[in-house]
Amino acid sequence: MSIKTHLKRLRQQDLTEEYQCLNTLQRTEWRINKKVLEVTRNLWDNGHQVGKLPSREDLPLPPYPFDKEPNELTEEERELFRTWSGKRNQIYSLNNRSMSKRVQVERTLKIAEQYSKYDRFYYVWQNDFRSRKYASSTFLSTQSADWSKALLEFSYPMPITNWDEARWLCIHGANLFGNDKVSLDEREAWAWEFAEKEASRIVDNPYDNRLWLEADKPFQFLSWCYEMSGLLREGWGFETRLPCAADGSCNGLQHLSAILLDERGGKATNLIAGDLPQDIYTQVAEETTRKIKQDDTELARKCLEFGIDRKICKRSVMIVPYSGTRHACREYIAEAIEERIEKGQANPFGDDLFEVSHYLSIHVWDAIADVIVSARKVMNYLKDVSAVYAEHNTQMEWITPTGWLVLQNYSETDSKRIKTHINGNTVSLSFVKDRENTVNRKRTNLGSSPNFIHSLDAAAMTKTINKAVTRGVEDFAMVHDSYGTHSTHMPRLSSVLREEFVNMYEQHDVLTELRDHATIVLGTQDIPEPPSKGNLDLRGILKSQYFFA
Repeated sequence: MSIKTHLKRLRQQDLTEEYQCLNTLQRTEWRINKKVLEVTRNLWDNGHQVGKLPSREDLPLPPYPFDKEPNELTEEERELFRTWSGKRNQIYSLNNRSMSKRVQVERTLKIAEQYSKYDRFYYVWQNDFRSRKYASSTFLSTQSADWSKALLEFSYPMPITNWDEARWLCIHGANLFGNDKVSLDEREAWAWEFAEKEASRIVDNPYDNRLWLEADKPFQFLSWCYEMSGLLREGWGFETRLPCAADGSCNGLQHLSAILLDERGGKATNLIAGDLPQDIYTQVAEETTRKIKQDDTELARKCLEFGIDRKICKRSVMIVPYSGTRHACREYIAEAIEERIEKGQANPFGDDLFEVSHYLSIHVWDAIADVIVSARKVMNYLKDVSAVYAEHNTQMEWITPTGWLVLQNYSETDSKRIKTHINGNTVSLSFVKDRENTVNRKRTNLGSSPNFIHSLDAAAMTKTINKAVTRGVEDFAMVHDSYGTHSTHMPRLSSVLREEFVNMYEQHDVLTELRDHATIVLGTQDIPEPPSKGNLDLRGILKSQYFFA
């Protein structure tokens, strides 16, 4: 289906909710946080590689280790040559990636400096094909890297006049630092204590007092230190401009658990109220450890000695709703092991981490399936429906709870190679062209789960923003599964996002709606029935303070 045809069909949908949401986001006024900009520019110009700022210089390439040509090397020397060549290519790749990051930093800082002259500016917002919202900005935006997001604050201030209005400012600071596995009351207490002891020292001289760099999101934490020091200095009546956010607890799995009313998955992702936040990554790590203890092998003992923590499992769990593969799982596990070794933990595995990461990926993958059974059922069902679309040579589509028509446009492609001349040199260029009236079965299958879940989290956010406006919330800092506004308005936003999530799934049986739409589009009754549901009470979300926290 052509883009023109799809747009015509979209215009026939009632997109009132979508337009209303985009217009609300576009009304939010922003300005540059000049204090954070000054610190970031100073650190960057002086070559300080901190807080995920890239190095300004290339890594040095290892020198050629021989005094003769490669074709003159002995067999033993050739093995050393291959090792040298591999390391050299790896550093080449790292330097190439670093170059793109340097360009991003410099361009972002230039844009921020240009916009620092204005009291307010706005972003244009747009939907992607799943209705996910994005600010139309290549570099500086609320959806960019930590050091970039920290450069932004609301233009419109809100006064903090009491403890309740300051509460979410404190919780936000604890979350930014990484102290987010404890209760909200403990986060608030930690933030007050940190602010009273350290915030003023940090903002007086952030170059020498670098405790802020220990935070998970250091530059945003630095902006928080400026805000909290201002509150402590001025007292009640202090006008805050800092966006404070609440993040979903592995939001993709929250949606998957809600779809099938899965009690175990719901508990693991905080759809059920509890005194402390549930951490699904830790649960998967514990289940993985239990499985490995059943293996009486040397590799199993080394893994237990090394320790299976939440960081080893986290990224593997996060990619499950988005058709993550076991291959990707292995790669993320290897990266997590490398990070811990680089930080000084003893390495019992040797230089090659493939064997251990492959071994762990098997157990982590099985542990995930045990903890979130319903997620697999939903994903498999979506793939079954996508297969029927492919059999009918029709692109898969569905309508979201906000009326948005999602179309997966995955066609078979033809690759063509062209040779041309540029500056006297012959250059080969390749381009890919979609083959008309075809469906790429593999891409349709792989895309069904992530696109479906992304469209649902987009619908939930759209409904939340529209309802929050009626409750007096005006400014929004939104990143898909991270909902932000002024600290003073966070209690209202927190209440609304729970209500709208529950309402959406009480009013929409999304898998049945998917099946009904497929039946109409394909003109067949051969669409499989959705899997059966559990007994999760969605209304429990209204009392779950860690659903988004």
